[in-house]
Amino acid sequence: MADLLPPSSIPCAGCWKENSMSQPKPDDLPNGLPPLLLPEQGLAREQQLLDRVVRNERGYGFLLWRSRRGLVVPTASSRLPGFELAGQRLARRGWPLVLRQTGGDLTVQSPHLLNVAMVFILNPVPGAIGQAYQRFCQPLLAALADMGIDAYCGAVPGAFCDGDYNLVVDGRKLAGTAQRWRKVKGLEAQAVLAHAAILCDEDEGELCRLTNDFYRYCRQPRRVREDRHVTVSRLMGLKPGHSAMALLSRTLYQRLGQASDFMEEQDEG
Repeated sequence: MADLLPPSSIPCAGCWKENSMSQPKPDDLPNGLPPLLLPEQGLAREQQLLDRVVRNERGYGFLLWRSRRGLVVPTASSRLPGFELAGQRLARRGWPLVLRQTGGDLTVQSPHLLNVAMVFILNPVPGAIGQAYQRFCQPLLAALADMGIDAYCGAVPGAFCDGDYNLVVDGRKLAGTAQRWRKVKGLEAQAVLAHAAILCDEDEGELCRLTNDFYRYCRQPRRVREDRHVTVSRLMGLKPGHSAMALLSRTLYQRLGQASDFMEEQDEG
């Protein structure tokens, strides 16, 4: 994730567990939707959350945000043949390339995807990476269950940016997840920044076409499949728009607020 300093005017939909600040209410979301940011601005907000936990100022926080259109790729991708031409072609279609400093694969960002970031503290013991994913995914799965969606964690071959801890429904990818670790100041523990991008109201076919076009422009053999993806709106039978985004955002605010108490209990234990 990019180490950028965001403008102070960017609205933050984050939340910290502290006595002097009450938890934000779902009704505080403008029009029921998280703030719409440039991809690099959203990544910078996530970096801010991580930095505060690294400095041992807080033990837990979360952030919901939406992104303007962009294809986010690791800096290593800039060395691929045809990368510059790919950027020009995709930008003309309204999908600029955005570089990030971490590894991984291409991820698509749009206003119809919901980004969820959670920062918490965890001891770096054997199996801690899986434990971190479980802590992060638990409230996400619970929020989806509240909406009648039976999701689970797993890999989905043929999906974009595949991993072992995708949020999956009936073998189709609903969300991808990732995490980043940094040492907490004055502690042996580590700060974990976990992130998910949830397909809410976007056209899965368009996202796959964009991804495959990037691979093709850069002369890469890999391809992704539309039938390996699904959206919240499709699962709920909702028409395209922001209905699924607004409902999921409100439900997640409730669940992530409850997760703060769970994190404190785990730390005390």
